[in-house]
Amino acid sequence: MEDEKKKYTFTDRRGRSEEPGKKAGSDSPCRLDEALSRGVVNGDAIDFSTLIMSFASAAMIGMGAVPDPLTGQVSRDLAVAKQNIDIIALIRDKTKGNLTGEEDSLVEGILYELRMVFVQAQKG
Repeated sequence: MEDEKKKYTFTDRRGRSEEPGKKAGSDSPCRLDEALSRGVVNGDAIDFSTLIMSFASAAMIGMGAVPDPLTGQVSRDLAVAKQNIDIIALIRDKTKGNLTGEEDSLVEGILYELRMVFVQAQKG
């Protein structure tokens, strides 16, 4: 007898508008600070860009550059920020040669921005 595999479907509804079929936010590419100011873009499926933006958001929150979306308060935890930056760098290294040009540019641009903000956060 062949084993039958059951298929499960999970739907992430965080950040979606109440109206079916209507997405909250925009899918247009943008700078990190612009994306964070209006919230991370949520689509029907998580893709590579969303994953990277999630870690970037956590890093920016940890550096105190943007308020925590849950509390609305600005707090700093540079260790958490550094860890998230390092995770993005690890993902870049492990996916080298497997990214599209757009994905590669996104990762490199976000890493550059995060590292510059991190240096400023360390100073004061």
